[in-house]
Amino acid sequence: MGLLIHTFAKVFPQTAEKPYTESLVLSGVGMSQTINFSNLTVQISEEPNRVSYSFKGEVDENFRQLDIPRIQKPEIILELEGVENFNSCGIREWIFFIRDLSEMGPIVFRNCSVAVVDQINLVPDSIGNGHIESIFAPYYCESHGEVNRLIEVAQHIDELAKHHAPDFNCDQCGGALQFDALEESYFMFVGGALPEVG
Repeated sequence: MGLLIHTFAKVFPQTAEKPYTESLVLSGVGMSQTINFSNLTVQISEEPNRVSYSFKGEVDENFRQLDIPRIQKPEIILELEGVENFNSCGIREWIFFIRDLSEMGPIVFRNCSVAVVDQINLVPDSIGNGHIESIFAPYYCESHGEVNRLIEVAQHIDELAKHHAPDFNCDQCGGALQFDALEESYFMFVGGALPEVG
């Protein structure tokens, strides 16, 4: 017997008040939902014991966090590789969202982009009670230029706790990559070194 899938869609007028569209897909396995703001797409994938929120784009003044459902599951995962930037209005809305979502359960921050890591280091409330599982970090190859490499935090915790960037080689030429940021500040989120918020 084939898998039964139902699709629903809502489209709101593209105005300054509601630059937003939403689609919903239900299946026998789980549910997926996509919410589109002007510069940001949030895809929500729900399974019996897990919910994943995948962000792609800019978290700015068009991000209306109240439009995103808070879903309670044993596993709550934020996929953040696609986040390109935050502005002051966006980070305010983000913090409200994270505070609410934290009440649903512990959050795993996965594949955090460089923009996300920078924001976490600047504003510790950006992660609430969350756990950072993996991050992207900026490196540089003398032959092939800039590249971001994925770092699994648990795998490299000893180095990161000392604010040392893990060693990587270029996938194209095999040469050693140079870390392209200040290690002390970029890995500040490790080991409780974040600044206090008064």
